[in-house]
Amino acid sequence: MRLRTGHCLLNAHMFRKLKLTPSPTCPCGLEDQTPEHVLMTCPQLKPIRDKVWPASVPLRTKLYGSRQDLEATTSFVSQTKLMV
Repeated sequence: MRLRTGHCLLNAHMFRKLKLTPSPTCPCGLEDQTPEHVLMTCPQLKPIRDKVWPASVPLRTKLYGSRQDLEATTSFVSQTKLMV
C-alpha cells in the first residue's frame, strides 16, 4: 500500500516529506528514488525486474493488479531488499 501512495522509505519521500535523507536521488543517480522509478526504470534493479516480470508490465498492474500481480510486486520488493 505504501508504494501506491508514495509514503514509503524510498529517498524521494524520506527527503521531501521527512527530511531524513540528504537527497531524493536514487543510488543509481539517474532520477529521484520513487516507487515508479524503482518498479519501472532503475537500471540497478533491472536484473531483478526482468526476472520477476519477463515481459513489460504497466505500473498500474504492478500496484493495483490481480493477486498474482501483487505477489510478483511483493517478490520484487523482497528481492531488492529495499525498505519500503
